[in-house]
Amino acid sequence: MAEILVRPLMPEDARAARDVVAGYFRGTPYLARMLEVLESALGFEDPEFLCLLAARDVSGPPDGLVLFGTVLGARLATKVHAVVAPDPRVQLALLDVVRETCVRSRERLIVCELPHDAPFDVAGVALVASGYREEGRIEDFVRDGVALRLLVWRPDVRPAP
Repeated sequence: MAEILVRPLMPEDARAARDVVAGYFRGTPYLARMLEVLESALGFEDPEFLCLLAARDVSGPPDGLVLFGTVLGARLATKVHAVVAPDPRVQLALLDVVRETCVRSRERLIVCELPHDAPFDVAGVALVASGYREEGRIEDFVRDGVALRLLVWRPDVRPAP
Protein backbone atom coordinates (compact mmCIF):
# COMPACT_ATOMS: atom_id res chain seq x y z
CA MET A 1 0.00 0.00 0.00
CA ALA A 2 1.24 3.49 -0.85
CA GLU A 3 2.21 5.82 1.96
CA ILE A 4 -0.53 8.23 3.01
CA LEU A 5 0.68 11.81 2.86
CA VAL A 6 -0.92 14.30 5.27
CA ARG A 7 -0.61 18.03 4.75
CA PRO A 8 -2.34 21.27 5.77
CA LEU A 9 -5.27 22.61 3.79
CA MET A 10 -4.29 25.41 1.41
CA PRO A 11 -6.59 27.95 -0.30
CA GLU A 12 -6.20 26.19 -3.64
CA ASP A 13 -7.57 22.98 -2.05
CA ALA A 14 -11.00 24.51 -1.40
CA ARG A 15 -12.88 22.79 -4.23
CA ALA A 16 -11.27 19.38 -3.65
CA ALA A 17 -11.95 19.58 0.10
CA ARG A 18 -15.58 20.52 -0.52
CA ASP A 19 -15.86 17.57 -2.92
CA VAL A 20 -14.52 15.17 -0.26
CA VAL A 21 -17.02 16.39 2.34
CA ALA A 22 -19.93 16.51 -0.11
CA GLY A 23 -19.18 13.05 -1.45
CA TYR A 24 -18.95 11.54 1.99
CA PHE A 25 -21.99 13.19 3.57
CA ARG A 26 -24.24 13.51 0.48
CA GLY A 27 -27.81 12.51 1.31
CA THR A 28 -27.30 12.75 5.08
CA PRO A 29 -28.57 15.33 7.57
CA TYR A 30 -24.93 16.14 8.41
CA LEU A 31 -23.82 17.60 5.05
CA ALA A 32 -24.73 21.25 5.72
CA ARG A 33 -22.96 21.34 9.11
CA MET A 34 -19.83 19.62 7.80
CA LEU A 35 -19.61 22.07 4.89
CA GLU A 36 -20.07 24.93 7.36
CA VAL A 37 -17.17 23.67 9.50
CA LEU A 38 -15.03 23.28 6.37
CA GLU A 39 -15.87 26.85 5.29
CA SER A 40 -14.71 28.06 8.71
CA ALA A 41 -11.41 26.21 8.19
CA LEU A 42 -11.11 27.74 4.70
CA GLY A 43 -11.29 31.18 6.32
CA PHE A 44 -7.81 30.49 7.78
CA GLU A 45 -8.49 32.91 10.64
CA ASP A 46 -9.93 30.85 13.49
CA PRO A 47 -7.74 28.33 15.38
CA GLU A 48 -10.94 26.50 16.33
CA PHE A 49 -11.25 25.34 12.70
CA LEU A 50 -8.21 23.79 11.05
CA CYS A 51 -7.99 21.14 8.36
CA LEU A 52 -5.51 18.53 7.20
CA LEU A 53 -5.79 16.64 3.91
CA ALA A 54 -4.59 13.10 3.22
CA ALA A 55 -3.68 11.61 -0.14
CA ARG A 56 -1.76 8.64 -1.47
CA ASP A 57 -0.39 10.72 -4.34
CA VAL A 58 1.11 14.17 -3.81
CA SER A 59 -0.37 15.43 -7.08
CA GLY A 60 -3.73 13.65 -6.79
CA PRO A 61 -6.97 14.72 -5.16
CA PRO A 62 -7.34 14.19 -1.41
CA ASP A 63 -8.56 10.81 -0.16
CA GLY A 64 -9.82 12.35 3.07
CA LEU A 65 -9.55 15.16 5.57
CA VAL A 66 -9.80 15.94 9.25
CA LEU A 67 -11.39 19.08 10.68
CA PHE A 68 -10.13 20.01 14.14
CA GLY A 69 -8.98 22.92 16.26
CA THR A 70 -8.51 24.40 19.67
CA VAL A 71 -11.39 24.58 22.10
CA LEU A 72 -11.81 28.24 22.93
CA GLY A 73 -11.99 28.87 26.64
CA ALA A 74 -10.47 25.49 27.52
CA ARG A 75 -6.84 25.17 28.49
CA LEU A 76 -4.79 22.92 26.18
CA ALA A 77 -7.76 21.14 24.62
CA THR A 78 -8.35 20.25 20.98
CA LYS A 79 -11.55 19.10 19.31
CA VAL A 80 -11.87 16.86 16.28
CA HIS A 81 -14.94 18.11 14.43
CA ALA A 82 -14.87 15.37 11.79
CA VAL A 83 -12.60 12.84 10.17
CA VAL A 84 -13.80 12.21 6.63
CA ALA A 85 -12.57 9.35 4.46
CA PRO A 86 -14.12 6.07 3.35
CA ASP A 87 -10.82 4.25 3.99
CA PRO A 88 -10.09 3.61 7.69
CA ARG A 89 -6.33 3.67 6.96
CA VAL A 90 -6.66 7.26 5.73
CA GLN A 91 -8.67 8.17 8.82
CA LEU A 92 -6.03 6.60 11.06
CA ALA A 93 -3.25 8.52 9.28
CA LEU A 94 -5.12 11.80 9.77
CA LEU A 95 -5.85 11.09 13.43
CA ASP A 96 -2.21 10.12 14.02
CA VAL A 97 -1.04 13.51 12.75
CA VAL A 98 -3.58 15.37 14.90
CA ARG A 99 -2.48 13.36 17.94
CA GLU A 100 1.24 13.91 17.21
CA THR A 101 0.63 17.64 16.80
CA CYS A 102 -1.20 17.76 20.12
CA VAL A 103 1.55 15.81 21.88
CA ARG A 104 4.16 18.28 20.59
CA SER A 105 2.09 21.24 21.79
CA ARG A 106 1.44 19.49 25.14
CA GLU A 107 -2.34 19.41 24.80
CA ARG A 108 -3.99 17.68 27.74
CA LEU A 109 -6.78 16.10 25.70
CA ILE A 110 -8.52 15.79 22.36
CA VAL A 111 -12.29 15.46 22.29
CA CYS A 112 -14.64 14.35 19.54
CA GLU A 113 -18.42 14.55 19.72
CA LEU A 114 -19.66 11.97 17.27
CA PRO A 115 -23.20 10.96 16.32
CA HIS A 116 -23.66 7.20 16.67
CA ASP A 117 -24.95 7.06 13.09
CA ALA A 118 -23.94 5.37 9.84
CA PRO A 119 -21.88 8.20 8.27
CA PHE A 120 -19.67 8.18 11.37
CA ASP A 121 -19.19 4.41 11.77
CA VAL A 122 -15.73 4.32 10.16
CA ALA A 123 -14.65 7.38 12.14
CA GLY A 124 -15.82 5.78 15.38
CA VAL A 125 -13.74 2.68 14.72
CA ALA A 126 -10.72 4.78 13.71
CA LEU A 127 -10.99 6.96 16.81
CA VAL A 128 -11.12 3.95 19.14
CA ALA A 129 -8.20 2.35 17.26
CA SER A 130 -6.28 5.61 17.76
CA GLY A 131 -6.68 5.43 21.53
CA TYR A 132 -9.83 7.50 22.03
CA ARG A 133 -12.19 6.24 24.72
CA GLU A 134 -15.89 6.80 24.95
CA GLU A 135 -16.31 8.90 28.10
CA GLY A 136 -19.90 9.89 27.59
CA ARG A 137 -23.02 9.18 25.60
CA ILE A 138 -26.33 10.98 25.40
CA GLU A 139 -29.05 8.78 23.97
CA ASP A 140 -31.49 10.34 21.47
CA PHE A 141 -29.51 13.61 21.47
CA VAL A 142 -28.88 14.00 17.74
CA ARG A 143 -32.42 12.82 17.01
CA ASP A 144 -34.66 9.96 18.14
CA GLY A 145 -32.60 6.79 18.07
CA VAL A 146 -29.26 8.54 17.46
CA ALA A 147 -26.95 9.02 20.41
CA LEU A 148 -24.15 11.54 20.69
CA ARG A 149 -20.88 9.89 21.73
CA LEU A 150 -18.12 11.81 23.50
CA LEU A 151 -14.77 10.26 22.63
CA VAL A 152 -11.64 11.52 24.37
CA TRP A 153 -7.91 10.94 23.86
CA ARG A 154 -5.55 11.75 26.70
CA PRO A 155 -1.76 11.55 26.31
CA ASP A 156 -1.30 9.71 29.61
CA VAL A 157 -3.77 6.91 28.80
CA ARG A 158 -2.65 3.99 26.66
CA PRO A 159 -5.14 2.27 24.35
CA ALA A 160 -6.35 -1.21 25.29
CA PRO A 161 -4.64 -4.01 23.31
